[in-house]
Amino acid sequence: MTRDIYALELPRENVSENALNPSAILISSIIYVISVTSSSNIYSLFTASILPAIFIKRITPSALEKINVINAVMLLTLALTWPDFYAGLIKGVIIALRVNMIYVAFSAMVYPLGVTGMYEALSGLGVPEKLRVMILLTLRGINILRERYETSIISVRLRAPEINGLMRLKIFAYMAGNIILQSSLRSENMMKAVKCRGGFGGFRYETAGIKMRDIFCVIGFCAYGIIIAVMNYA
Repeated sequence: MTRDIYALELPRENVSENALNPSAILISSIIYVISVTSSSNIYSLFTASILPAIFIKRITPSALEKINVINAVMLLTLALTWPDFYAGLIKGVIIALRVNMIYVAFSAMVYPLGVTGMYEALSGLGVPEKLRVMILLTLRGINILRERYETSIISVRLRAPEINGLMRLKIFAYMAGNIILQSSLRSENMMKAVKCRGGFGGFRYETAGIKMRDIFCVIGFCAYGIIIAVMNYA
């Protein structure tokens, strides 16, 4: 067990002193998500799309393609199962727009915080320490599953690029079982690392203070969320 693998803290040398407080960023993004999920008409959705339009250049097209494949399945399912095809189609389009806007906003605002930023944000919001560490360990476990899955896919493509039929299903089942077992062992090692550091009290972290620009950021997002909510009933 090494610190590089199992420690929750990351170096802060590359974090700019002029950056917003992670707590302010997390609160602002949550406010935006709440306002977007309550949007249901063209006016509020258009107003809510202003923020993603600003951040859209930071998102890779491949990521949007993957999420919109799922949206396409959802849209088709709603259209076919809704009492009225046209109404179901409209509902699916609205949900797809919400998902895309939330994804872009979170990818541009929350994801760059990383593990350290998320821990600092949760600390600043007064989340109990044990819950903070459990949330981060859960996120780390999800990342482990993703890394193992991508590695297995690359391995299969290199060794058997033309495989198909029933054998493909068998290989997928083997991959899924192997990934779960490896991730389980990795999670046990992570828990051992927690115990080696003295339990959950071994993850003490000093958070940065709230500055005036952080307050202005939260107030600005509150105003933006109120505008979206008002436009929803316009």
